[in-house]
Order: sequence, then C-alpha cells, then structure tokens
Amino acid sequence: MPTDAEHDSSEGASTGASAGVKTGGEVGPFVTWVARLHADGGWRAYTSRRRRKDLGPLAIASPDIDPTAAAAAVGHEWHRFWAPPRLGWWIAVLFMIGSALFALGGALATWPHAPALQWIDQALIAWVFFVGALFFTAAAYLQWLEALNNDVTNVTQPNGSGPRRWRFLGWRPRNLGYLAASVQLVGTVLFNFNTADALIAGLGWEGQDLVVWTPDILGSICFLVASQLAVMEVSHYFWSFQPRILSWWITVINLLGSVLFMISAVASFVEPGAVMASPWLANFGTFAGAVCFFVGAYLLIPELFEKAPSPVPAGAVA
Repeated sequence: MPTDAEHDSSEGASTGASAGVKTGGEVGPFVTWVARLHADGGWRAYTSRRRRKDLGPLAIASPDIDPTAAAAAVGHEWHRFWAPPRLGWWIAVLFMIGSALFALGGALATWPHAPALQWIDQALIAWVFFVGALFFTAAAYLQWLEALNNDVTNVTQPNGSGPRRWRFLGWRPRNLGYLAASVQLVGTVLFNFNTADALIAGLGWEGQDLVVWTPDILGSICFLVASQLAVMEVSHYFWSFQPRILSWWITVINLLGSVLFMISAVASFVEPGAVMASPWLANFGTFAGAVCFFVGAYLLIPELFEKAPSPVPAGAVA
C-alpha cells in the first residue's frame, strides 16, 4: 500500500486533467471517481467503489467520459462463487450468514406456527438474532478495512501492483465508501448491544426501551445513513437510476433493507404495560429487511467476477 506521503502527493496532483489526473463527482467535497492518464496514453477511470472492491480501472477515451457509462458496459460471470483469497468474498459470505440468521429469526417471530419452522424452538429466537449480529459486525469490520486501504484519491499505485502495507487505523473524510463503511460498522455494533440486551430476562417496558429498543433504533438509523452514502458513492451524485450497473442494484437493495429495518425498529417501541407498538410489523420488517440484505450480500460475489467491458460510447461524456 502506498505511504502517507504518496497519498498526500496523489491528492495534490488531483487538480485537473492537465496534470494527468482529474477528479470527479458532484457530491459536495467528496471524491467519487478519478481519471488518470496512463503511460500508454490512454485514460483510466477509478471509481470509489471499484477501488475499494479491488476491481480494476475502467478504460475511457478521455477524462470527460462519464464513468457510469463505462461501468454499464461491464459484464459479470454469474456462475462463479468461490473466491476465498479475496477480501470482498469474505465480506459477502459473512453478510449473507448474518442476513440469513436475521431472516430466520424474523420468520420465526412473524409466522410462529408455520409448519416449516416448527422444528425450531421459539426460545432460540433471541439467540439467532444475537449470533446474526456478530456476523454482521465481522463483515462490517472487514468492509471498513477494505475502504480504509483502498482510497480512490490515491491512484499512484494500481490495486494489486505490488506488496500492500495494510493500515488498521486511518481517516478518509473525502471518501464516501469509507464513511458508509464506518457508519455501518457503528450500526452493527449497536445491533450487538440490541440483540445481547434482548437476552436479559425480566426487563420492564422502560428497560426494554432503554437497553433494547434504543440501540435498535440508533443502529437502524446508522444503516439507513450508510446505505444512502453507498448509493451516492455509486451514483456520483445524491441519487441516480442506473439499472445496467450491478453495483447500483446492490446499494439500492441494501437501502430498501435499511428502510425496512427502520420500520421494524419504530414498530418495536414498547409502550407502558409492556405492549409493543406493532409486533407483526416489527417482526415482518426485520424478516423482509434481512432478505434484502441477503440478496445484496450475494450480489457482492458476481460483482467481483467481471467480464471484459464493451467499448464506451463516444458520446458518453460527463
């Protein structure tokens, strides 16, 4: 991984196409893509998400080519699954396991008499959520490391071009992927408190709201914010419609999951008398949101396996 000095020099060089590097994006102070002139005379677009996912740059005809057009030309190998040497694969698998456990817990609570679920003891629901939250946190931590060590503002050394010096502490205030990963990591830790406190027996309604519901609603807010930041990172703007780009689908599906988790959290507020505001909505929101997260996590795997892109249309300018 490049040194801090190299990182600083890279940011200093990102002043315009005339210097061989052009930064782009329209989300306030955040850099969501960088175009760099290579030695062969061709331009390459490095997007924030592709950089942190350890994907290669996109070949573009000029620094004015919109990177979303180049990304839309990329295909994926949907039949491939196994890639344990890649950090992104572990992130996907851990999120899938955590999401599956949350979906199972939500299903058990929503449909307790369903024949397909009666083999599972209802007393284990809280433990299913607790273990699922641990997998969420493990995946979120790896995702944070991924974003920390693959900053789009540093394109002096292409991904995979040499030995990497991993950083375990750092701050990337202009990187939306890093901010999204940081906020989501906080959210998963809050879910750890939420699911662990739910194992405490004999809590009154005040105690449930304080130690169970409060970290739940705060964690849901973190997930919602992180999901929106991820959408902005892919869109290079506050919102976009890019159905031809797999990464866009991943972020939008995760955003839907976060909205459902928020609905579940609001519905799970415990009123005086230990009565939940809307038990069915709280349980179903958890189940549906977890299904969205499972789908989004699975799509992280074909995102890793790309086919050669088609030529970028000449008129696809930013």
